[in-house]
Amino acid sequence: MRREKPYFCNMERAKILFTLLFVACTSATPPDDDRASASLSQARALMVNGDYDAARDTILALRREYPTALSVRRAAILTLDSVELFEARQGLQIADDSLQAAEATLGTMSPRVDGHTNDEYYAQQRLVRQLRWRVDELAAKVKFYLRKLDIDQR
Repeated sequence: MRREKPYFCNMERAKILFTLLFVACTSATPPDDDRASASLSQARALMVNGDYDAARDTILALRREYPTALSVRRAAILTLDSVELFEARQGLQIADDSLQAAEATLGTMSPRVDGHTNDEYYAQQRLVRQLRWRVDELAAKVKFYLRKLDIDQR
């Protein structure tokens, strides 16, 4: 007795599923790329204007909303690193200016006033130490993002 072939054999079913999956993935990508590119352009404009939080939020939303726009997501990673770098540089400048002012103030103070310890001097000394730590931390962050951008662009 001859056995009948099933409606779809497994290989035919796999070919059809693979073709449908391929068509679905390739047809959905270009609109996602266009919309993701528009979001990336918006994030770059925000970064240039110094609105780092909004730029970061835009990039994170782009990564969440357009998972198939891979080329744009790669560019978004570089842009996000640039946002972090610019923000760290700005913070470093502010911290360094504050440190210089605090050191100048400390230079005019004395640890003893009229034979007693000067509490204001020691409070200023603590502030200078904290600001030095912050400047060192931000300088390391800037250095990190410069290296990361250099490696990612290769």
